[in-house]
Amino acid sequence: MKLIYKIEYNSTSFYFKRLIDELIKNSNIDANTKQYVGYILIFIDDELENIEKFFLNLETNLPYSMFLKKSYLIDEFNEEIKELEEKNIKANFEILTNRKVKDILENSNFDFLSQIVNLNRSFVVKFQDLELFLPNKNLKENFEKDNYEIRLLVTNSQILTDLFIIEEPEINLLCSIERPLVKLKLKNIDENISSSGYIFTRLVNSSKEVELSKALKEQNIDYVLYVTKKDELKACSFENLNLIISDDKTLYPKYDYKKDLIFNSSSEYLNSFSNIYNAVLHEHNLLDKTSIGVYFSLNSKNSFVDIKVLNEEEKRVIYIPDIKSNMNQILEDISSLDENCKRLVDNFSKKYPYTKDIKLSNNSGFSTIIEAIAKLLNIESIKDFEELALNSGYVDALQIDMKLIKIDNKNYLDYRKTIQSIMSYKMADVENETLSFSFYEFLAEFIIDYLREIARKTNTKDIVLCGDIFSNRQVFHKVYKELSKKYNLILPTEYAMDYI
Repeated sequence: MKLIYKIEYNSTSFYFKRLIDELIKNSNIDANTKQYVGYILIFIDDELENIEKFFLNLETNLPYSMFLKKSYLIDEFNEEIKELEEKNIKANFEILTNRKVKDILENSNFDFLSQIVNLNRSFVVKFQDLELFLPNKNLKENFEKDNYEIRLLVTNSQILTDLFIIEEPEINLLCSIERPLVKLKLKNIDENISSSGYIFTRLVNSSKEVELSKALKEQNIDYVLYVTKKDELKACSFENLNLIISDDKTLYPKYDYKKDLIFNSSSEYLNSFSNIYNAVLHEHNLLDKTSIGVYFSLNSKNSFVDIKVLNEEEKRVIYIPDIKSNMNQILEDISSLDENCKRLVDNFSKKYPYTKDIKLSNNSGFSTIIEAIAKLLNIESIKDFEELALNSGYVDALQIDMKLIKIDNKNYLDYRKTIQSIMSYKMADVENETLSFSFYEFLAEFIIDYLREIARKTNTKDIVLCGDIFSNRQVFHKVYKELSKKYNLILPTEYAMDYI
């Protein structure tokens, strides 16, 4: 009996195909695999009984990958499509199959008892590249003062649904062989873990961490907090799409079949393009089609909206100003709008004396605008501002001004009016929670309205969304819901959506 089984797979890396090949070998079935851009085919020619056993083996033992989509039988395929040639590039992360984890646990004699005693004494314990500690507000805040991001390592996956408000796509993403960090919401806010209730979380991702998890579980420890200087893969799952927020080394080295080059890091790959929008066009073979690209980033000074018309150079249609990280200058810019704005700035500074002491980070571009708003609301960071919005649970938003201003015949977001509208509401004692929610809601409205207008003028159906602002659940869902009704929304699926 002959069958062709298609597995949709959004990566050109071969580590997943190798896992299937290993299962074919262990199943003693007459089958082979071929990998193409976007999918893997399994060609089977065997008895029905053997085929049924193989699919049962596949279902039981083939791990989930964050690049995996649907799988199904097909009647035929186009033999003229070129098969990808394997370049024998070894995965840079350890692939933990269920069988491998079982073997590690059965044979482990890992002794971590003295370190566990220190953990229980509220000490920080060094483990490979991680500094581990049990939930503790003081330790957490000390690390945060040193600009560390607090992350959570779950050593017992059975507690995920008890600890977090979590949906199946997020569980699948956490359990994928790539083992990314995923931002999750705690069921109950615990200031010893996260004051906002949100925290980037992952499962164990190496043999040593599997042994660690066994030692911790034996002492009834199901999770630990940690910090690290090591780059770690971050991902999110929205609208049945798994997106890479950031990654530099985990999924690299990687062979790019279009450029016929090996890239050793995400930075090296993305820097080979003029911008992220151009990289996404390359990934999806859209360089010869008219499209619109929107890029909003907290890591780059160049957020923008561009259009790419067939046989023409990429053209910038909306600029996001790269303002100086200087609060006094920002307030002067707002005061210069008119007499009412000057009065607003003066009154705001009197009502909220902390304004004169605000110091901004050495950020650039769009992140400076958001940080200025957060600090004017007396919120410590962009992260806290964003998570306050995510926690709000609101549906209706107050109108935040996000308009364009033409300077030297270029369209810029007039950030002065955006910040001024937030300050006006704050003067009226509107709660920070409402203001943070309203900001992201109207950022999404800004993106939707102008993309619709540009698409209408250029008769374009393809819109590229990129930049880490789209890892914000509120912004992504609103933009995706509204624009996907009429346009083809394209996101980076194999590569990161932004620079590190």
